[in-house]
Amino acid sequence: MGRKGGDGGAGVMRVLAPPPDAVVDPVSGRLRCGSFRGPLPPVDLGPLGRDLLSRFLRRKRWLWGTISSDEALFGFAVVDLGWLASTFAFAWDRRERRMLADRSALGPGFRGRVNDRAEGGCEARFGGGKSRARISRPAGATAYEVDVELGDLRIAATMESASAPPPLSAIVELPPDAVATTQKRALLAASGRAQVGERTFALDGAVGGLDYSHGYPPRHTVWKWCFALGRARSGESIGVNLVQGFVGEPECAVWVGDDVHAVGEGRFEFDRGDLPAPWRIRTTDGAVELKFTPGGMHREEKNFGIIASHFVQAAGTFDGTIALPGRAVLELDGVAGVAEDQDMLW
Repeated sequence: MGRKGGDGGAGVMRVLAPPPDAVVDPVSGRLRCGSFRGPLPPVDLGPLGRDLLSRFLRRKRWLWGTISSDEALFGFAVVDLGWLASTFAFAWDRRERRMLADRSALGPGFRGRVNDRAEGGCEARFGGGKSRARISRPAGATAYEVDVELGDLRIAATMESASAPPPLSAIVELPPDAVATTQKRALLAASGRAQVGERTFALDGAVGGLDYSHGYPPRHTVWKWCFALGRARSGESIGVNLVQGFVGEPECAVWVGDDVHAVGEGRFEFDRGDLPAPWRIRTTDGAVELKFTPGGMHREEKNFGIIASHFVQAAGTFDGTIALPGRAVLELDGVAGVAEDQDMLW
C-alpha cells in the first residue's frame, strides 16, 4: 500500500474480500472484521451480548444519500440514535454554487428509525408534523425509493442498484469496546424529480450514492469524510469515498466504471476558521490527490451537556487525480460531492 507503479498508478493496494454471510460468527460470537467487495449482510449485533440499556443509549444507525444532476446536488439523511432521531436534506445549485435549501428536523427516538438492512428490506424513516423522510428498498427489489418533504424541499426519486458497481462494505472493532459496520454504494442510476419552492429539477439521468452505517461507536467519535460522484475527464464514471478517523482505511474506496477499488485512509487539510477555503484531500497510499472547493454548508452545532456535536457537511466540487494500478491516471474536474467535519460526543 503506497508504492508507486511505473504507469503512474498506485502500487500494492488492499484486496477486498467477498462479504461474509453474517456480521458476527455464530459459533465464536466474534465480529467478522474486514473490507469487502459486496453487500453488507443484515446487521445482527445481538450475539455480541449488549444489554438493553447499552443498545438504547449507544447503538447508532443512519442512512445518508445523495443525488447529483447536471443542475444540482441533493443530500438527505435519516439518523437513528435510539433515544433521539433526526433528518436533514439540502439542495445545492451547481451552476450558481449556492445552497437553494437546507432543512432539518429533530425529535424523540420514536419519530425516526433505521433498520438493520442496507440492501433488500432496507428502511430509514423520520416522520412528524410537516417534516418527513423515507429511504427504503422493498425486499426483492433492486431500487431504493426516496421520499423527502422538509418544508419547501421535496425529493421523490428512485436509485437503481441493478446496473451499479458492487458496494464497499466494512466491519471493524475499535478499542476498547466499539463496533462499526458500514456499506457505501456509488453510481446508482437515479430518476424522479426534486422541488425547491417553485423550482423543479428533473432527476432522470442523474447519479446517486448511499452510506449505511450501524454500530456502537466510541463515546467521543471524530471523523472527516468525503463522497463524490461524476465522471473523469476521460469519460469514466467515478465515485470516491474517503474517511480519516472512526472506521478509517477499511471503508476507503474508489469506484471506476463497474468495479470498486480499495485505497488508503484519507488525509484532510483545511482551516476550521475558514471552511469555505479549499480543502486538500489525499490518501496515505498516494492513489488519490484532490482539491475540494466548498460552495455551500449544511451545519449543525449542538451542546446539551452530556452530548454535543460539531457537524459540517459542505457541498462543492472536486478537482485532482486518481491513480490506480494498471491504468492511466484519471483526472477529475468539477466533480460534485460533499466533504464533512464531524466531532460527536454521544
